[in-house]
Amino acid sequence: MTACESSPFAVRTQRSGTRFVATCRGEMDVTTCDLFFAAVLPGVTDTATDRVSIDLAEVTFLSASGLRSLLLLLCAAHYNGKSFDLHRLQPQVRRVLDLFGFTTFKAGLVWDATMSPRGRRH
Repeated sequence: MTACESSPFAVRTQRSGTRFVATCRGEMDVTTCDLFFAAVLPGVTDTATDRVSIDLAEVTFLSASGLRSLLLLLCAAHYNGKSFDLHRLQPQVRRVLDLFGFTTFKAGLVWDATMSPRGRRH
């Protein structure tokens, strides 16, 4: 478990077979997104993991910084050949994700267009 008791945010992580699950609680903002990223990245890079799931049932606020962390982890998961999903979203969190197009985001398309050596234009 990864958590900071003095923070309004906590992340609990667990592995179940080839699935890595991060359960988040509180506000994901500029002061807490580094904690979130650091807790989830090991699951993304673990060769025994093929699926990364983020449970946002208890996340009450998602800032642009939190959205950026989710996007970076999504791209890292894609790069490492893993599926990445968000589930149990609160309405206010879903609204932020929908506004920024995250719920319809295609990591592979962005990766190929911006990060992949074959997608870069010289």
